[in-house]
This record gives sequence, C-alpha cells and structure tokens, in this order.
Amino acid sequence: PLEKWAAELRQLDAQTLIVIGIGGSSLGGIALKALIDPHSDKLIFWEGPHPSKMQKIAQIAEQKQTAVLVVSKSGTTLETRANLSLFRQFFPGVPEYFVTSEPAAIKDLGANGKNTFLIPKDLGGRFSIVSPVGMMPAMFVDYNVKAFLTAFDEANAEWEISIPIAENVAKQTAIHFYNLFAARFTGVAFWVYAADLVDWGRWLVQLWAESLGKKPHIAALPMIVQGPEDQHSLLQYFMEASNRHLHCFVHTQSYGSRDSLISSEIRGDFADKSMSQILNAQMKSIESALSAKERPVAEYMLSDLSEAEMARWFCFWMHVVSYLGYLWEINPFDQPGVEAGKIICKKLLQGENVEDAVQPVFDLR
Repeated sequence: PLEKWAAELRQLDAQTLIVIGIGGSSLGGIALKALIDPHSDKLIFWEGPHPSKMQKIAQIAEQKQTAVLVVSKSGTTLETRANLSLFRQFFPGVPEYFVTSEPAAIKDLGANGKNTFLIPKDLGGRFSIVSPVGMMPAMFVDYNVKAFLTAFDEANAEWEISIPIAENVAKQTAIHFYNLFAARFTGVAFWVYAADLVDWGRWLVQLWAESLGKKPHIAALPMIVQGPEDQHSLLQYFMEASNRHLHCFVHTQSYGSRDSLISSEIRGDFADKSMSQILNAQMKSIESALSAKERPVAEYMLSDLSEAEMARWFCFWMHVVSYLGYLWEINPFDQPGVEAGKIICKKLLQGENVEDAVQPVFDLR
C-alpha cells in the first residue's frame, strides 16, 4: 500500500509533502529527514499552531504542488485538527492522506478507506517510526525504507526480551542506567556531536520522558546537549554545579564526502584536520574533563548514518527504555500524565473558567 501511495503522489507531481502531526506523530519522521536533507522544502513537518510556521507553509504551498499527510493516533489531537482546518481555509482541494489508529474518529475530516493508513492501536506514537507514521514521509523523499526496515527487524531479534542478559546489550545498558539512577543521579544529558542527530535526540527525549516519567520516585530527566555549541553554555554547570547528571556522548565515525579538510590559511590547531576529527577531539576533551570531575561518562559511536545503522540505533533505544520501565516496574507504553492538561485545555477553549485552580508564583500581567 505504501508503494502505491508513493506512486500516486508521483502521478500528481507532488513537489512537497506537508506532514501535520505532533509528538510521536512527527518526531521520528523529523529525525529521518535530518539524515536525508534537513534543509529541503520537499518534506515539511507542521506540529504546533504557530502563526510563523503557517506563514512559511503558505509561501511553499503557493509556489509548489503540495500534498498533505495528517497523522493522529487518536484522531482527535487538538493541534493536528486545528492546523488542518487552517490549511484548508487557505488551500482547499489539496490531496489529503491520513494515518491513525481510530479511523472512525476522523471520518468527519473526509478520511476513507482509500486515503487512510492504519497503525495498530497498541503501538504508541513514540514507538511508531517503523509504521506508516515514519515510513511514509521517508518514502516520499526517497529514503531506502526497505533497508531501514530489514535492519530494524534484525536488531529487534537481537535485543528482544527472550534474549538473555549476557547476550543482550540493550538489557545490559538498561541495568547500568538503572543502577546509576538508584545510586544518586537524577538526569541524563545526551551530548550529540553530529548536527544530523540532534533531531534524533528530540525523538529520544520524548521516548524516554513519556515512557519512564510515571512515578514520583523516578528521577531520570533526559535532555539533549549539542556539541560543541553547548560546551559554551551548559558545560560550566555540568563541570562544577551539582553532580546529578549522567553524560552520554554520541558521534559518528564518518561523514563521507561531506567531511572536508580545513586548510592552514588561518593559524590554529585545526590545520589539515577534517571536521569530523575536530568534532571528535572536542567530544573526547569534554568526556575527559567530566571524568576528571567524577561525572559518569558513556560514549556511543555510530559507524555512519546509513539506513541500516540508524535503524539499529532507533531500535536499540526503544529496547533500552522499555527495559528500564520493567526495572522500575512501570508500564513504559502508556502516558496517562499528559491527559490532564488536554482536559483543561478543552475546557478553556469551550469558555469554562478554570483559572481559580491555577495559582502562579509570579503573574506578570
């Protein structure tokens, strides 16, 4: 069905695919786009109802033949419905396709058997990158989906729950994290030294926080730190403030043809070094400095950013986070805590007064 959909878009001469979705409905696809062509207007993700984003999307839709992919697991997501309604207001008649677990919930949007793709009801959005949620946008920009899925299946077999701890690196990693958090650490900083992987980091933050943030005794807040940029902002805190964070460094061994050498025209220690060599030296230096301050450090080095390597990378963290949930004796696959805010937001938009329940420490109005 996905190949048929891609062929249909080619027949329509669609130059841009606008993906309307938020959270787990978009973060996996955004991470893949960053690996393929981060600056291209061929694939646009529209998450929140921000006016500036609508302005950019309108400019693209006025210039290019577009199609829309609406992704909502529940079919009722506020941001997704609002953005679709706004887009239709200015650009009626654009081809629309839908991805959901609840087709009955989106019939009012014009979804039907021909333009709707289903994902299993028990598949959480943050785990859905290998479903139409992630693979349809990737396919539109000619990502090798087959290679990605094949490698993901192989990795899943390598780390699935029946594989014993002695042979299961994902289980071993989860145990290391669990023991450190049980000792005294309360957060984990993922230092990403490859700009291509920063959006993967945003996906990981949601996977980690939504899966594990379930009980008051769990203190394991995830955050993304971009190297070397954040060496000049957060490093001072991590070096000399409270020692409460684990530090996980992520880099890749190869950037292929993009990895240029820097000339000796300007004086500096970087002469005749490649960009990846400089990034790697910066990463190693911070690892060493943190270690000297008795900050726990781990390093993850990807061989490259190929479809197979990235499939294993996504799969690995899905397993690690799931096993951490089991160690904490929680369900890593639900997210009950996010529903309270949705209920209050709905009441506000319906005109109900809920401000009496809100007592801000500071009100600057």
